[in-house]
Amino acid sequence: MRKMPKKLIIDKDILRGTSTSKLERFVENHFLILPQVLYYECATTDEKREELLDRFRSLILTGGYICPTCKCIVQWEAQNLSPYGSLVDLEEAAAVKKTFEVNSRPYSPEHVEKLLSEELEFAGSVRNNTESFNEKLLSEDPGLLSEVRKWNGRKNAKLSLFRRWAGLVDSQNMNEWAKMILPISHNPEKYCLSREWVSWHFLRMVGILLFLERYFLRHKGGSGSVTNLEHDLQDMKYVVLLSRADGLLTRDERLAKPLAKAAFPDKDVFSSLEEVPEDYKYDWA
Repeated sequence: MRKMPKKLIIDKDILRGTSTSKLERFVENHFLILPQVLYYECATTDEKREELLDRFRSLILTGGYICPTCKCIVQWEAQNLSPYGSLVDLEEAAAVKKTFEVNSRPYSPEHVEKLLSEELEFAGSVRNNTESFNEKLLSEDPGLLSEVRKWNGRKNAKLSLFRRWAGLVDSQNMNEWAKMILPISHNPEKYCLSREWVSWHFLRMVGILLFLERYFLRHKGGSGSVTNLEHDLQDMKYVVLLSRADGLLTRDERLAKPLAKAAFPDKDVFSSLEEVPEDYKYDWA
């Protein structure tokens, strides 16, 4: 029986920091997923935008796979009242590849601006609607804030805090969270019921991220703007997609790496292509 390839999610830090030629060689024998959030980040950045968009397109044409946005997946689950399947639809992937063959920029600047406006609106909504959840969780572990205040800057200490908070979030009823934060299902009692749902992981990531934004960053003198939260929500989405993949390629030490390790301790997180072990290679022949 043919072994299924291990699936890797790649984020913007890795895409930006790795040459096109090296990435193209890598994608020839790895199942590399370039999620829609990556294209969105490339299209909305002010730094090397055209270069990153060209690199993204090149990797899709070379053999990389695109997957839907978290929003589309969550909406699908809310409508169909069942967990989403594989991130990659092979027929859809072929259609996307064809699109990039004939159109190097399938999204117009106006469409990108519309998406950015929607993401900023969602960030503001998340921030306004989760305060009560954070307060409830802190009441269950009142010593956590004192640990935040004593945080000494060590990565392991930060990861420990994230894991502790993730444990609190995971103990909650995500179906109830969905009714408040994602009121999009026609039958909310049958929506977002277990870890099998991408929506479940999306909500737990929002819960962990809001702890970072609301308490961790503010106690460390960080910014609490909606714009910064919107950026963090994009980084968070790569970690959400890890629920349907085996590994994540990221260099983001501030958020994505500790978040992924706290939320998915059994998954792989790599900082470079060179760190990816041989068992991720796949012979397509």
